[in-house]
Amino acid sequence: MYKFEKKSDSLVSLGIGKKALIARWLDEMGVTNYIINDDYTIDVKGNVNLYNKGLDKFPDYIKFGKVGGSFSCSYNQLVSLEGCPDSVGGSFDCSDNKKQFSKEEVKKVCKVKYSIYV
Repeated sequence: MYKFEKKSDSLVSLGIGKKALIARWLDEMGVTNYIINDDYTIDVKGNVNLYNKGLDKFPDYIKFGKVGGSFSCSYNQLVSLEGCPDSVGGSFDCSDNKKQFSKEEVKKVCKVKYSIYV
């Protein structure tokens, strides 16, 4: 017998579907205080620290929307900023990746309130 949560996506309750896939990845990466929106973008109330997680790219199903705090994807093997947030309420750090990003590249994909570290 399956147990469904009230007012919840039944696929998520079963641990399957796109939202469940996104939630599992976020949990594995240690991201907390997030909301997965109906369009599958991810909003985070606090900081996102993806420092040194061995990422060469974000999975196709990961797209951050608004991050209230700072966002770090430094010390990975990223060659693209695809999947990074649309806006960050703190600083954005994408230093020490396979590709050296410029501040202009970050500004094209993300509105950053404070500092950008490349």
